[in-house]
Amino acid sequence: MSKTKKAFSLVEVLIAMVIVTLITTTGMFAYRLAVKQIEKQKSLTYDVAMRYTQLKNLFSGTYFYIIEERNKFNPNIFEYKYLFKRGEHEILFVSQSPLYSDVLSFISLRIDDGNLYYKEVPLYGSKQDHKEPKFFENTNEYLILDNLEEARFTFEEFYDLPQDLTSKIPKLVILIFLQENKKIKYIFDIKYDFYKLKKYLEEKRVVI
Repeated sequence: MSKTKKAFSLVEVLIAMVIVTLITTTGMFAYRLAVKQIEKQKSLTYDVAMRYTQLKNLFSGTYFYIIEERNKFNPNIFEYKYLFKRGEHEILFVSQSPLYSDVLSFISLRIDDGNLYYKEVPLYGSKQDHKEPKFFENTNEYLILDNLEEARFTFEEFYDLPQDLTSKIPKLVILIFLQENKKIKYIFDIKYDFYKLKKYLEEKRVVI
């Protein structure tokens, strides 16, 4: 007695093909989406790393620019100070390594609404007062970093710089912010040639 082998019907084959096609299509879509997310993350990581490097070079190139001002009470006496104005949300200083030029420049870094903005202007421009530099109405401002929650600047001091200068340049500039509820710190080192600075100040008769 022979046994009859049961085969798949055409409908069953078609249903199986549809299911396989759906699974394959869904898998390919998920794969492509994952690849795009990875590429996007790599792009963001690269962009942030590049910005960090730019800021690191900017602060590393901080120029110890000293300006002199007449004493308010005795105009015959000059006071010396570093051109480095700082606060929790803005820094003004001079750098030898600006982001968009190769000349000594007056720099602004400003935090506003979770974004970090950057401006630069040549210190010795045609309309610039190098003793009291400023930005002009047409000075471009660039977005450097965004989505920085509770962002602020803090500073660590040099202890071997002249103490009688009315403003001091810090040893470290630290940008603190929150990212995904985690506290992030970007630390930037400021370098200087103490002996060169000491010689300059001695020539100006500023006691160290």
